[in-house]
Amino acid sequence: MTETLRTDLEDVYGRYEELRSGVDELQRSIATMQVSSESEDGAVRATVDADGRLINLTLNPDAYREWDANTLARVIVQTVQNASADKYDQIENLVTNHRPAETEA
Repeated sequence: MTETLRTDLEDVYGRYEELRSGVDELQRSIATMQVSSESEDGAVRATVDADGRLINLTLNPDAYREWDANTLARVIVQTVQNASADKYDQIENLVTNHRPAETEA
C-alpha cells in the first residue's frame, strides 16, 4: 500500500470517527431533551420529552379560580401542543449544529 493511500485511508477513517462521535452526542442530546412551554399568563406550564410525551404539568392555583373546566382544559392542551412544537424546533437546531463541516474533495 502506498503512503499516499494509507494517509488517505487514515483521513477517511478519522472523518468517520468524528461523524460517529457527533451522531452519538446528538442521540444523547435528543434522548435527554425536555422542552417546556407556558400559557400566555403563566398559569399553565407543560414539559414534554423528545417523543412529545407530557412529563410534567404545573397549574397555578389561580387557574382553578379564574377558569371553568373547559377553558382550563383548552389552555392545557394548547400549552402541551406549544411545548411539542418547540421540541421540533430544538431538535432541528440540534441536528443543524451537529452537521459536519464541509470538506474539500
